[in-house]
Amino acid sequence: MDSVSKKEVLEKVKAKIMSVKGVVGVAELNKEQCETVACLEEKAMENVLSGMGRGRNEGVKDSLSRDVVMVFFSNIDFDIPCDMLLFSEGRIVGMNVEDPDRIKKFKEDKNYVVISDFFVMERGAKINRAAFDSGDAYYVINGVQSRQFSSISEMKDHVVSFPSPPVFDFLKEQVKDGVDLSDPQLGGFLVGFNLS
Repeated sequence: MDSVSKKEVLEKVKAKIMSVKGVVGVAELNKEQCETVACLEEKAMENVLSGMGRGRNEGVKDSLSRDVVMVFFSNIDFDIPCDMLLFSEGRIVGMNVEDPDRIKKFKEDKNYVVISDFFVMERGAKINRAAFDSGDAYYVINGVQSRQFSSISEMKDHVVSFPSPPVFDFLKEQVKDGVDLSDPQLGGFLVGFNLS
């Protein structure tokens, strides 16, 4: 790290993350916390979306695979990144869509169903409890590159991920003394990155 210490670089990264619109708190996770996150996330993926199925949170795995992992909390002003796919019998049958124009087109297409104005699913896809229980159907939640963090020069190969509710609760407990968590609409994310 030349003449600048790793600690100084991480403090600079934290300050830059805090400057992103909607971010209200950030903290670095240690190795033990990362291990707990991995275990909690794996268990949570057995019961995704309030019991609607099983899943794999590839985003959390990707975030945890980087040299540095931080948790950050945001209010409703943060542009939430998400990349979720629904698989059935080995092919994609559903996905989140953030573009309102694309959502409108899907709503007009009789071959698709739009759920909650952000998730599109093929009409007639084999999605039921038996399909999830057998492993024929499952959700995959991918990590994303966030445009808000792309300009932080100290961060290389960053991955932002959306952890499950049990992980979110664990992370809140870990940082409660250093981050204001009073807003009931807070979101929590992981960002994993390598140092430049």
